[in-house]
Amino acid sequence: PKRRWHCLILICLTLAMVLPGLTSLPVIDRDEARYVQASVQMAESGDFLNIRFQDEARNKKPAGAYWVQTAMIKAFSEPGMRKIWAQRLPSVFAALISILLLYWGGLKLVGRDAAFIAGCLLAVSLIFVFEGHIAKTDALLCATTTALFASIARLRNGGGRLEAWVFWIALGFSIMIKGPIGLLLIGLTLIGLRIWEKEIRWAKPLFNFGAIFIFFLIWVPWVIAIYNATDGAFFAESLGKDLGGKVISGQENHGAPPGAHSLILPLTLWPASLFILPAIVFAVQTIRKGQDGPIARAIRLCILWTIPFWIVIELMPTKLPHYGLPVLPALCILMGATLIGMRHLDEFVISRSLNAVFFLLASAGLLGALYYVQTQYGQSDGHMISYVILGVSGGLALLASVTLIFGKIRTSFLSCLLCGLVLSGGSYGYILPELESFRTSEKLTALLHQLDPKINSSQIHSPHYTEPSLVYHIGKDINLKSGELDVLKTPFLILDSRQDSILLDSQQMAAAVKYHDLCLKTSKSVKGFNYSKGEEVSLIVLQAVPCQESAP
Repeated sequence: PKRRWHCLILICLTLAMVLPGLTSLPVIDRDEARYVQASVQMAESGDFLNIRFQDEARNKKPAGAYWVQTAMIKAFSEPGMRKIWAQRLPSVFAALISILLLYWGGLKLVGRDAAFIAGCLLAVSLIFVFEGHIAKTDALLCATTTALFASIARLRNGGGRLEAWVFWIALGFSIMIKGPIGLLLIGLTLIGLRIWEKEIRWAKPLFNFGAIFIFFLIWVPWVIAIYNATDGAFFAESLGKDLGGKVISGQENHGAPPGAHSLILPLTLWPASLFILPAIVFAVQTIRKGQDGPIARAIRLCILWTIPFWIVIELMPTKLPHYGLPVLPALCILMGATLIGMRHLDEFVISRSLNAVFFLLASAGLLGALYYVQTQYGQSDGHMISYVILGVSGGLALLASVTLIFGKIRTSFLSCLLCGLVLSGGSYGYILPELESFRTSEKLTALLHQLDPKINSSQIHSPHYTEPSLVYHIGKDINLKSGELDVLKTPFLILDSRQDSILLDSQQMAAAVKYHDLCLKTSKSVKGFNYSKGEEVSLIVLQAVPCQESAP
């Protein structure tokens, strides 16, 4: 009965974290917008093999995430419609599955109470919640890698055939979601365990030929099909350009020095990061004692699941906050076991106090950033509600920190969860959707349909504002490239008045309409903030119309 209650609470907590804002949060530039548009094109074209964004092949990741998004489009949308919440549903389900799998693995690894605490901490973690909200690969990858971690955890503690099937199926799906990442993670872990523990007899159930056959069946047919369809170009671009580019250079201006992931861990793991330092001290002390009990074995698994992969992503020049997501379940297991110990023993006083200070600094930075974007880019009539959300979250963060210092572990844990719940629900449900300046593509789309309710995406040329979200809202045939103007084919030209080239582009448009005996009609401006580039935009639409329709 207690396990059933644990599962029910974990389900409710996870849904409370990832459902707010699912429908109201605008499409996020640029990765989410590219994924959802490519999935829409897949659903509309019926080509489930080739992945395309507009007319360009998107040979970066395997088709798994696109397939599940396309299935949601087919299930919940009609042709020509855009329902972003439907395409975000796979990430919601993946977040839910990740938490339940973590609990399932933790039951045998550290016991049900510690596993429950670990599930709660992962469910409220900032990067986990963010990826659970948006339609791309990382929540799905987290579900597959958590399944791998859980199956290994149970195999080391008496697991058998079921765990072997979970392992191989999860590994197959991880390849279809994000290529070799799951293989790299499990490979580093198994090699490390073999070196550290000198034997790996517990892994014998993995030699299950039925499960191994299903593993190959999941991804090999797609590999053969995509290789033949693209003449090998998919793998040259995905492994050579995309993955290889990230390994050797800071791709797409996302470079950072080694150590960057560790520096932002208090934020990416927030608010669960409140307990990370005591967990590290607990792990070090346990390993130093040289014990070989269940907790020591669990800690060795968590260490080898985390550190080798962490070193890899720290050494990669390209760094994004979600790269560390696959190892967060192991860190949460460590923190769960530590909290169980701290409930009974007044240990780790120094690390608790230091962690409380770091947590307050991270909380202040996060709340300050939300306050800034709300006041700068949100509606003025919504400030008061935002202040209440931020104030309550700040108060709970302070309570969680103070109670941790004084050893009130249960109160600190509950305050931590409430802090994450209030801030996540308030941010995704209210603060972020109210940032009108971030809805530039939506406002521009509404203006274009106001100018011509029957407008077609092929009639629009937007050489200045080229964000993928505009393609998602307008349609795949919009022209985002600079070049010669054809006012008969694309009578709508979108220009940014802040761009240096607006004078030249507008003069070309004026000359083109004059040549065709047309007149120029100028729209009102659409102002916003392009957060992908970190710059303000002020967009206008120049429209070529018959002269009797033009305004002065």
